[in-house]
Amino acid sequence: MSENFDLIVIGAGPGGYHSAIRASQLGLKVALIEKDDGSGIGGLGGVCLNWGCIPSKSLLKNAELLNELKNPEEWGFSFKEFKADISKAIERSREVSSKLTQGIGYLIKKNNIDLISGEAQLQSSSKVEVGQDVYTASNIIIATGARPRSLPNLEIDKELIITSREALELKSKPNSIAIIGASAIGCEFAYFLNAYGVEVSLFEIMDRLVPKEDSDISKELERQFKKQGIQSFTSSKIKNVTKNSKSVTLDYDSNGESFSKDFEKVMLGVGIQPNSDQLGLSNAGVEIDNNGFIVVDDFMRTNVNGIYAIGDVTGKLPLAHVAFDQGIVAAETIKGLEVQGISDYSNMPRCTYCSPQIASIGITEDQAKEQNIKYSVGKVPFQVAGKSIAINNYNGFAKIISDSDTGEILGAHIIGAEATEMIGEIGMLKYLEGTNEELHRLTHAHPTLSEVIKEAAASTNNEAIHF
Repeated sequence: MSENFDLIVIGAGPGGYHSAIRASQLGLKVALIEKDDGSGIGGLGGVCLNWGCIPSKSLLKNAELLNELKNPEEWGFSFKEFKADISKAIERSREVSSKLTQGIGYLIKKNNIDLISGEAQLQSSSKVEVGQDVYTASNIIIATGARPRSLPNLEIDKELIITSREALELKSKPNSIAIIGASAIGCEFAYFLNAYGVEVSLFEIMDRLVPKEDSDISKELERQFKKQGIQSFTSSKIKNVTKNSKSVTLDYDSNGESFSKDFEKVMLGVGIQPNSDQLGLSNAGVEIDNNGFIVVDDFMRTNVNGIYAIGDVTGKLPLAHVAFDQGIVAAETIKGLEVQGISDYSNMPRCTYCSPQIASIGITEDQAKEQNIKYSVGKVPFQVAGKSIAINNYNGFAKIISDSDTGEILGAHIIGAEATEMIGEIGMLKYLEGTNEELHRLTHAHPTLSEVIKEAAASTNNEAIHF
């Protein structure tokens, strides 16, 4: 079989299906290729919808409710018997993913996109092979994503040494787990599993948790995790790994001390490697960097005319909403529209959904110092927002970094209740080159948690009312 399209999109993850739908809206004949996972609808929605963003948020909601119910008397409740079944939480998360995957399938049909099931390989800059069939297109978007990275002495076996994907399918809770890597994925699963009574040890090679966040955020998260019973080991290095029949022994150094401990499970969350190695990129002459990520410009164009790449396979910023935007940019560039490319990824919001939640955008205070920027800081605790006290979720703070001379907001960092729902407001203001004064003067409804960012902006000029 052979068929010609205006655009072939390889990979139906967040970026892939966004670019396919946008291209179809613009009048292009589009094919979307996705591997068959045996479900009949493939992996529509990619890792995010099936094995990442969405199911993990379902689990985190379970953990949040569970932690609230651990102190029922505080809320005026009492239980004769209380049980928490982790398998039911897993089951609910799978149902959520299934429902949304079906929704993506509906959108693809609605937009008259040809969905092709199978593994794609480039034969040239305009030909894509899927099984025995060859398809041609004037333009190709590669949106194949990435997969978890392993470590030399910690090879993933999916039983004792697992990734977040296997953690999303746990049939029963382990008694103990070592989570290697304290970025978003590691911290989210640490919070979830700890809530269900798993003894969690969180390891990070850098000197603090969530090392890409503002250092104040890292300190607060470690403090809150300690209160919750999560053990954090920073500046840590795994020296030796011994796999036993039902456990793993880790010998490790942390902050200059040596330890050895058994764990029922070990979960790796140490980054990603691109799904670029089986695509036949060399057949089309597509350039990759030393780590296998596809090199693109601000408009998602590769070095080969007509071939684009978006999402995690580019190595830019591995977040679903970044892939969304990259997909739209690629589709509109193909159509020939006047498009604003993506050059500054620091303007993309970054979120971690453990409790307390973390949300940030722009530069950190350390980065401001490194860049010799004359800056001001406004920082207030969540308690300045009366609603945080009312809902009994008042830990954390909001921090605004702005240019000392102009007041332009350079960065914002929030840790606390619903932080991830607040960062969009600051993102819009930053996009418009807004100032701390404008954020301060904007009326926020009372009582709302978002009052904390208003007060943080006011605090920059020592004008906060409640702090």
